[in-house]
Amino acid sequence: MIYLLPINLLVKIKGLMKKIFSVNDALRWAGRHLSINNIPDPAMDAEYLLAHVIGCQRKDLLIHPEKIISESEMNRVREFVERRRKREPVQYITGEVEFRGLIFRVNKDVLIPRPETELLVEEVINSVKEKSESKGGRDVTILDLCTGSGCIAISIAKELPYIRVYAVDVSEKALDKAIENAERFGVGDRVIFSQGDLYEAIEHMGLDGEIDIIVSNPPYVSEKDMEQLQPEIKDYEPAQSLYGGENGLDYYRRIIEDAACYLSNNGLLIMELGFGQADNVKDLLEQAGVFSNIEIKKDLAGIDRIIKAQ
Repeated sequence: MIYLLPINLLVKIKGLMKKIFSVNDALRWAGRHLSINNIPDPAMDAEYLLAHVIGCQRKDLLIHPEKIISESEMNRVREFVERRRKREPVQYITGEVEFRGLIFRVNKDVLIPRPETELLVEEVINSVKEKSESKGGRDVTILDLCTGSGCIAISIAKELPYIRVYAVDVSEKALDKAIENAERFGVGDRVIFSQGDLYEAIEHMGLDGEIDIIVSNPPYVSEKDMEQLQPEIKDYEPAQSLYGGENGLDYYRRIIEDAACYLSNNGLLIMELGFGQADNVKDLLEQAGVFSNIEIKKDLAGIDRIIKAQ
């Protein structure tokens, strides 16, 4: 004999059969799936992805591991883990990255800001303070070449409310994201974005001899190194923001060549360096015949990371 159960009881039974996930369950599931796919730092990535899905900070996951997450949230975690399994960077999956305490929006049109680039911003800010004092408080003008997400220009403008920054990129899509970030942080009136190939973007602005500091984190990956990049970089980040020519020096050479046309008297050129490029870039600066007081500064790992010339 067949017994038919009431519909409402069937619904209840079906509900009981659903897997209920806590924060801890979700972290273990995500970490395990990332680990078996040989993803670097699987536990940390799992935390970043889950925190983004449920809208909290990573520390909150550890404080409330018993918190129940919804079925739709768990489905989103599964989607994110699948994307990360394919080596898509966490920053592109979540659409954001922290840089000098600010949360920047990023996508595949812009290079993901790195922690070492924060040192570049720090060097510029210190130099701006020195120049402002020497100029009797007059505003300092900065040019950011290859701005990408705008993280350098925007961070400087955010921390120094009395300066104006011109930010340039050849990619219209990158500038769209940079403008979005500038408006997000309330500095859209002091960061002037312009599309073009390096100095071509500002040649109509009458800035010859008016720029106090030129800053740049240019594409500097050599042809050989491009082939050896991690999948997260090689397969997802924009190649035009990475590739610096056969030996990685093409952009340095072009930036240095025309910098003197735009720099003011005693103006500064400050650039981020790729691994092992310090001596070559220093040689380019010396060969230009217009720079002095060339300094090379190391990052926290002891790698030559910043070059500065007057």
